[in-house]
Amino acid sequence: MKKKELKFVIPGGNDPHIFELIDHFKEEAICFEVVDQTDLDETCQLENMVYHQVDSTDEVLRVAIEMVAKGEVDGIIKGIVQTHQLLKEVLKKDYQLVEHGFLSHVSRISVKDTGQTFLLTDAAINITPDIKDMQKIIQNALLVGTKIGIAQPKVALISSAENYNPKMPSSVSAKSLTEYYQAHPEEVGEGIVYGPLSLDLALSKASVHDKRFKGPIAGDADILVVPSIDVGNVLYKSLALFSHVQMGGIVVGARVPIVLSSRGDSVANKVSSIQLALEYGGGFHGASLSD
Repeated sequence: MKKKELKFVIPGGNDPHIFELIDHFKEEAICFEVVDQTDLDETCQLENMVYHQVDSTDEVLRVAIEMVAKGEVDGIIKGIVQTHQLLKEVLKKDYQLVEHGFLSHVSRISVKDTGQTFLLTDAAINITPDIKDMQKIIQNALLVGTKIGIAQPKVALISSAENYNPKMPSSVSAKSLTEYYQAHPEEVGEGIVYGPLSLDLALSKASVHDKRFKGPIAGDADILVVPSIDVGNVLYKSLALFSHVQMGGIVVGARVPIVLSSRGDSVANKVSSIQLALEYGGGFHGASLSD
């Protein structure tokens, strides 16, 4: 069957790490529109890449996001540009890319030692979300979960303990959110939102057994929701540094998914981010790109 060509735009993409990533997809039906202000070395020209040279950093962002607004690309990959500058451009009202949405970051983490896979949110965008923001973060994560095939998502609201403590803000917000979704089950579908819950009880059945814990989520969470970016960032980087994991993440809530690639990420994790973006956007599931 004929393959559908999918496109990503990469603002600030004139970089060896980006070219390595692009080359990884040379056998797939994906084209990368690279926008940068620097000259491209002819030896770096790749078959699945189109290079657009512009005059300034501002032009890099404008040209890239205009491609999104015009429907010319299926996603964004951050190159050598500042994250806050990229998101500021995406949020401009003229583009209408986030007209009714709320931006949040969702990571998919696969732990090789245990075989577990779960989503983590929000470890990159929202600093100290309030209850309303937490509801939007949860809804974005549920949408990602649904699109990647989690039929009955179990959403764990992470705190330092599973017992409600009125002196602990994460515990208070988790209790409020749990009660909200109990009163509005239609917003979760076949899933459940529950907390406060400690990390070990969210992911470890052995801990559940040892602590004799009973609850609707017992070591089998599909989605972890952290109370702040500090908690999420430390957890994400701890997993990356000290565990055998594969991870990839995207920003959702805009018209297209956004991959916040970093030079420090491995090629495997960058590829995982693009795969998650494509699955979320309906581009493909698994390895097949055929339509």
